[in-house]
Amino acid sequence: MRFKVPQNVQREDQILWFLTLRQVIILVVGFGISYTLFNSLSKQYDLNQLEVILCWVPAGISAIICFLKIHGISLFKFVLLQLEQLLFRQPRRRWVKHAGEPFVSMTTPFSMKMEKQEAPQKMRQEEFSSEKVRSIAHILDSDGVLESQLKE
Repeated sequence: MRFKVPQNVQREDQILWFLTLRQVIILVVGFGISYTLFNSLSKQYDLNQLEVILCWVPAGISAIICFLKIHGISLFKFVLLQLEQLLFRQPRRRWVKHAGEPFVSMTTPFSMKMEKQEAPQKMRQEEFSSEKVRSIAHILDSDGVLESQLKE
């Protein structure tokens, strides 16, 4: 073999020591915002220690986004997955045995409302004569047109 084929192609390439390009961009943006905020405020005001710490909060947030992993997933991807779950997917329904209150209907069931009707009588063999069956078959074959209608 002349060329070595990489086995883990899903892993991002590291460009600076152990940092990927995505991490470098996030850190540069976060630290850039913090430095700009600190620089502009320190020229106008005399900042105390708490205000200096608050100026560097965006840098800390960007560092947390870059390096914190939850269940092996970066915080950035985890937040995006949670937003997708919240906004676009239907909630999962879980069934728990004997949980909640049993359903009690305040109305009477439909079968009890109906008055007792006579049970349908069984069709007798005599009611279906061969002549009736032929006439029904002829009506079905002629798409519902009777012979008397055809003559007219």
